[in-house]
Amino acid sequence: MKKSLIISLMVAALVCVFCLPVVIAANAPADTITMEVPAGAKATKTPVAFPHKKHVDGGLDCLVCHHKAKSPDEAKSCAAEGCHTDASKAAKKEPTGFYAAFHSKKSQASCLGCHKEQKKAGKNVPVSCKECHPK
Repeated sequence: MKKSLIISLMVAALVCVFCLPVVIAANAPADTITMEVPAGAKATKTPVAFPHKKHVDGGLDCLVCHHKAKSPDEAKSCAAEGCHTDASKAAKKEPTGFYAAFHSKKSQASCLGCHKEQKKAGKNVPVSCKECHPK
């Protein structure tokens, strides 16, 4: 009886050691995320290879960009339904629009707004079109 209990506990511990990291890693986003215009919209620039891991490792709070989430675990893609999916010309300057979400110079939550602020602070970050949208 005692031997079977010890074996069961060892098996359970091994399952946790080998399976838990796989489950956690499955929820982690990719190191680099290709950001494209929403489905059905016409792309005027090339997609952006967004270095997600670099931003996370740099200490950026997930909730700055994923501002609708209540916690990092709830963070979804910017192209998720209900987020920044409106790529119409009318929505270009709207905070909920696709273009403004990444290019607004006034918002810390937009890529360009954050990068402009970082550039003023002396950091080497991309701020021109071609740096994020290579040909």
